[in-house]
Amino acid sequence: MSRRAEQAEQTRRAILRSARRLFAEKGYARTTVREVAEAAGVSAQTVYDSVGSKQALVARLNDLIDEEAGIGSIVAASMTAGDAATLARTQARITRAILEHCGDIVHALVTGAASEPELAAVLHEGHRRHVEGAAQVVRALQERGALAEGVDVAEAGATLAVVSDLQVALAMRETYGWSLDRIEAWIAETSARLLLRT
Repeated sequence: MSRRAEQAEQTRRAILRSARRLFAEKGYARTTVREVAEAAGVSAQTVYDSVGSKQALVARLNDLIDEEAGIGSIVAASMTAGDAATLARTQARITRAILEHCGDIVHALVTGAASEPELAAVLHEGHRRHVEGAAQVVRALQERGALAEGVDVAEAGATLAVVSDLQVALAMRETYGWSLDRIEAWIAETSARLLLRT
């Protein structure tokens, strides 16, 4: 990557991080592009040139969440792990990492989606990624012969997606007061009990 391209990427990241913070603090509707620009230390025109409109900013949130929570590293480590139990815990680790590093923006997305179509679209795309991730874990377990006997692969993927759903985990934390450790352990234990061959 050239120095110019590297600087452009750093600017994009600064803009997205500023947008993420402001959306979580103030809400999407009350955040302006000018405020995002000021927080990132750039001009409003630089925001438009680097990322795009306010809608484009919010559309990039899923990628930023994945990056901040280290999803790629978690998936890579799980897929290369030798044992099925580690693989089965993948979704528990991902859900915990997202809550730990990006819980504020996830909360803002969930609470704002009903009234903001742009947020609903981001939430929908995040859900699609989550369901596909759960299905990927189940397929990997099947390839290793680790799924419980008689378990339907499609049903197992849907079950894992439900058990590790971020909105369920948010309710555990915000409504029931569960710690991140307890949430992760519950998802991991429940996933293993429902999916793995004993």
